[in-house]
Amino acid sequence: MNSNNTSIDPAILTSILGEKKAGEKYAKLGIKYNPFPRSGTTNINGNDIYNRFMIPIDPLVLGQLKMFISNSLANNEIDNADKFISATVLGNYGSGKTQLLMYTRFLLNMIATSPDYEATPYVIYIDNPGVSLLEFIGNIIARIGEENLRKYLWNNIINVIDNEPEYKNILLPYVNNTILLFNTDNIDPFAAENRISYKQFLNVFTRNITTTDKRKKFDLQLKELLLNVLDYYTKDSVVSYYFYEFISGDYGVNKTWEALTSGSLKQLKGKEARVIKYIVKLVKEQGFSDFFILVDEFEDITEGRLTKSQIDNYVYNLRTLLDEQRDWCLMFTMTPLALKKLRSVSPPLADRISSREIWLQDLNKEQAIFIIKNYMAIVENDSLLPFTEDGITCLVDIVDGNIRRFLKMCFRLIEEAAITFTSPNSKIDREFIERQNLLQQES
Repeated sequence: MNSNNTSIDPAILTSILGEKKAGEKYAKLGIKYNPFPRSGTTNINGNDIYNRFMIPIDPLVLGQLKMFISNSLANNEIDNADKFISATVLGNYGSGKTQLLMYTRFLLNMIATSPDYEATPYVIYIDNPGVSLLEFIGNIIARIGEENLRKYLWNNIINVIDNEPEYKNILLPYVNNTILLFNTDNIDPFAAENRISYKQFLNVFTRNITTTDKRKKFDLQLKELLLNVLDYYTKDSVVSYYFYEFISGDYGVNKTWEALTSGSLKQLKGKEARVIKYIVKLVKEQGFSDFFILVDEFEDITEGRLTKSQIDNYVYNLRTLLDEQRDWCLMFTMTPLALKKLRSVSPPLADRISSREIWLQDLNKEQAIFIIKNYMAIVENDSLLPFTEDGITCLVDIVDGNIRRFLKMCFRLIEEAAITFTSPNSKIDREFIERQNLLQQES
């Protein structure tokens, strides 16, 4: 390549990127970096160090959220198995619904890890309810994770076998007689090192099997035993079969896992309640007291993605699921129009998922100031700078109360200021914002 053809005036690059080092680029603004989300949307994969700054801007909303969590974690002395409670977050597009779910997840995680409280909630966020109830359940399973679910399943099964003499007596003859003495951990199939996986447990027995016929007999007996355990908890032979297929399948690409998480196992249609009931049980056996599902963008169900028959089928099945599965807590987000449509399709379902409604209002100046202070706190700046109050007022008017647009414009304004400001005294004020907005419109 001819280097003479690639030369460029360094000033051009500086006009695009600002200073060569990020620290120098933002120093004149009094910050280390740009804390605002460039897309205006909350990062659903962000960690709680970031999400703790996503506190609701409306005191009423914050109070309603705290009350929902408090009520969810309260003991049900009449029926300990009934933990069901639901809430629906309502707001227009860009009103901060996802951000509220992220903050909810942060609060629940803080409670779970705090030594001061007995409650240890387990929380899953789902950004897409899917186009069928099987997909909805599949998304829950996917969020738990393949290795976690495999471990939870195996721990459940191995504990049952270890505590049931009838089951142990079926397996022990396949191990050397010294197993009965339990004097060497590595030949004890129930030793900690042999519980780590299905294959490790299996190896304790198969290494002592020397004939093909004996191995076939053992495989059949072990399969029957595992299915018996799964049948006991799932109360369904089809559900048991697929959990068995998952736990005993090859590591790497597990086709049963893919089918479970994609919602493509049509054989499980109508059995969703039994699947999720066992899933919740497995999770709670790990020491969690409560099971929370945060479901984002539920308006997809009623806003054109599905046919009328698909909507009817989905909402009917979900209503049935919520009636049968009472051992979890749910929070949905949707637009007010979506809830209105849902009420017209299935008033009973709408009542079940929106027994508590949390309404997000359009952004005002006071709330905008609160948001900017929160984001500035991320970069250890305890003021509005480089923004001014008149600039914030102007910005709220421009975005017409839409939080997503507000955050997106804040990111862009910080970037523009970092490149164009020549003095620490320069501010993102009304004049600067109006000029940048005009330039954006002209472009």
